[in-house]
Amino acid sequence: MIDYVAVVSPELGINPWGMLGCALTYAAALFAAVDGMADHLVRRAQKTTPAEVHALRLKMGAKIAAAVIAVGTAAIVLAIDGNWIALSVLSVVFVAVVVWVGFVYAQGSRRVPVGRVGG
Repeated sequence: MIDYVAVVSPELGINPWGMLGCALTYAAALFAAVDGMADHLVRRAQKTTPAEVHALRLKMGAKIAAAVIAVGTAAIVLAIDGNWIALSVLSVVFVAVVVWVGFVYAQGSRRVPVGRVGG
């Protein structure tokens, strides 16, 4: 079996395991941010008390803050490794998906709540 890490590392001068770990961190942070926004939209469609809405906003803010911290830390690791390609690609994809989800979130926030969502 060929050890691809040993083949790739000396030629490119990057740490492929660090790159993989950072890619997973970006994916987890993206999931947390999208999940927080989706939770908020789903709960707004249901009848909730003002206290529940504030708690949900706090929960969404915590998930987004955790995502920002995770992405920032992963970006620093990729920059230290000098892996500019992975840093650029992961950052562009992360920002693009968050902007798209933010657009969907803004569209969902403007709609009138319809009551309880069946399912």
